[in-house]
Order: sequence, then C-alpha cells, then structure tokens
Amino acid sequence: MDEARLVQARRRSVAQTAGAIGVVLLLVGALMFVLTSRQESRALNTELAQVLTVAEDTDDPPPGEFLAHRAARSGAVEVTASASPELTRVLKDAVGRQPGRFDTDAGDDHPVRVLVADRADGSRWAVAADLAPLRQRQGQLGVALLVAELAGLTGALLAATLLARRAVAPLATALTLQRRFVADASHELRTPLTVLHTRAQVLARRSQTQPAARLTDQLDQLVADTRALGDVVEDLLVSAAAEHQPPPSAVVDLSEVAREVVASMQEYARERTVELRVETSGPAPVHGARTALRRATTALVDNAIGHVDAGGHVAVTVRRHADQVAVEVTDDGVGLDPAEADRLFERFAHGTAGAGRRFGLGLALVQQVAHAHQGSITVAGAPGAGATFTLLLPAS
Repeated sequence: MDEARLVQARRRSVAQTAGAIGVVLLLVGALMFVLTSRQESRALNTELAQVLTVAEDTDDPPPGEFLAHRAARSGAVEVTASASPELTRVLKDAVGRQPGRFDTDAGDDHPVRVLVADRADGSRWAVAADLAPLRQRQGQLGVALLVAELAGLTGALLAATLLARRAVAPLATALTLQRRFVADASHELRTPLTVLHTRAQVLARRSQTQPAARLTDQLDQLVADTRALGDVVEDLLVSAAAEHQPPPSAVVDLSEVAREVVASMQEYARERTVELRVETSGPAPVHGARTALRRATTALVDNAIGHVDAGGHVAVTVRRHADQVAVEVTDDGVGLDPAEADRLFERFAHGTAGAGRRFGLGLALVQQVAHAHQGSITVAGAPGAGATFTLLLPAS
C-alpha cells in the first residue's frame, strides 16, 4: 500500500511538474509568436510607407506590390498594369477612401494589405502588398514554435520523471529502513519478552505450591531478564539520540567510565567464567554525553564477553595519546573474519561466531556514538585469535 502511494505521488509529481513546464513553454511560445508577427507586420507597414513616399508613377513598383494613383485635378486613376482585375478593383476603391491602412481579400483567397496616403500636390496614392509571404512566415514560425514546445515538453517529462524519482527515492529508502528497523527490533525484543513471559508463568504456578523463600533464585532470574529487556530498549534510545542529537558539551573522564562499566559487568563475566579487568593510566577527559559514552563502552565489553569461551579474558584499557583518548577492549575469544569487520557495525548485524547478550545494536550504537563525538571505532583480529575494538575520541 505504501509503495503504491509512493508510485502515485511520483506520477502526480511528474504530471504537475511537466504540466507547469508545458504551460510556461506555451506562454513563452505564444508571446514569441505575437511579438515576432507584430515586428514583421510593422516592417511591412514601414516598407509600404516608403514606397508611397518615393513612387513617381505606377509602372514599376517593388516585387509583390502594386500602385494606384488618383490625379488631383482630373481625378483620373492609374493602376499598375500587372495587377489582376480583382486587385485593380481593390486599388481603385482604395484611392477613393480616406488615408489609412487596411487588410482585404483580392479574390481567390488572396489577402493583401493596402496603404493610402495623400501628397502635398493633392494627389492620392495607394499601394497594395501581397500578404501571402507574411502569412507563410508566420505559419512557419508557428510550426517551429510548436515543434520546440513539444520537444521541450518531452524534455520536461524526462526531467520531471528524473526529479520525481530522486525526490521520492529518499522516502522509499526511509520507508524500507523503517520497516527493516521495526522488523529487526521486533525480532530482538521477541526473545527476551518470551523468556520473561515464560518465567513469569512458571513463577505464578510455583508460587501456589512452594514457599516464597524457594523462589528467590527464579525471581533473581526474572529481574535479570527484565534488565536484559531494558538493555535492548536502552540501546534503541541511545542509538536514536546519538544519530539525531549532538552530544552535550560536558567533560567526561573515560577512565572513570571504564571502571564503572567493568564493575557493573563483573557479575555477568563471572557467570560466564570470564576474567574481566580494566587498566587505566590516569584521567582521560573528553567532551560528550556521559550516558552515551558509558552505553558505548558497555556495548564493547558485552560484545567481547559474548565471544569468549569459559576461562577466557577480556581487558579494557584506557590511554591518552597526545590529543586523543583510546578505549581498547581486547578479548582472546573466537576472533573474527576481517572480511566481516565493516558489516559488524551495521544495525542488527551478527558475526558468524559467538554468543552472549548480543542484541544486534551494540556495535552500531558504538559507531554512532563515536561519530557523534567526532571520533571513530576500529576493529582488528583474526579467526581463533581474539579481537580488539578501539574507540578513539578527541581529548578534552
């Protein structure tokens, strides 16, 4: 349905854009036709006036023109001998009129323009010019403008189609990303919700037959499942904030943040029989959002623990190098394929190995937080040789 609406919107945009351009071309073409026709008409009028000014007799007018002369005293009328009978009639009638200009038909659909003028000696002259060449030029101009407008309209349709596709493409991409995000987020939330619901059902049944003291372990597991679900939601919120809002300009000590993260995740590491330690070399201040930076560091540690076998090691090291602060999270777990390095930072991407509390947003979240703080995240490793994720941020 949404795709159909996008297609309709694109077609409507093409029609409206092409229609608007077509109307503009039509108006411009009509204006050019009117102005050009008027200019040629004025040129013909000027030429006729010059002919009447210099004519001495009716015997030798310019090509395509015919003269008539009425004497002042005798009133005798002379007409160019080559004029047709109908044109002769028109010219004799013209010298009997008042001075001026008019268009008429000289028979057989033969339009002419007639100019009548008086001279100082009292004589009256008239000149008739064939309008066929003028009408022919106007017709050719009209055809040329029509062809140009059709070509312009075709170009407008192509341009409008291209522009509409470019305009709608981001909407289609956004719609696809939105659907993918909703589907992936639903998939990520479904598992912890299912576990949480199942455990709650089990507790509800056992609470009717067992004393409360014997349910303590399962209540603790229920709390842990709730916390895991909260982690997914927190990742979503922090990811959105890191992508659309600039981090606040506050000084954050990454060494302190790393120690807090390691302390909070020691219990989880012990459950998986993983040694988790932190190494710092003094304060490592940066400018940014403490919540986002802590969440990013947590995601790196969580990812490392999830890819280390029982008895493995994870080390968090914070160092300051000149004008940068580096947070390195190193593990001796299953490692990674270098070909997968870039894909690991996509939302909801998972490596081909590893387990643990990975919700598919962790590394993408780290990358977004790094970019929001004008930093970067890199990864190095090999299959079976562990991996090292390095978060680099500008030092404060």
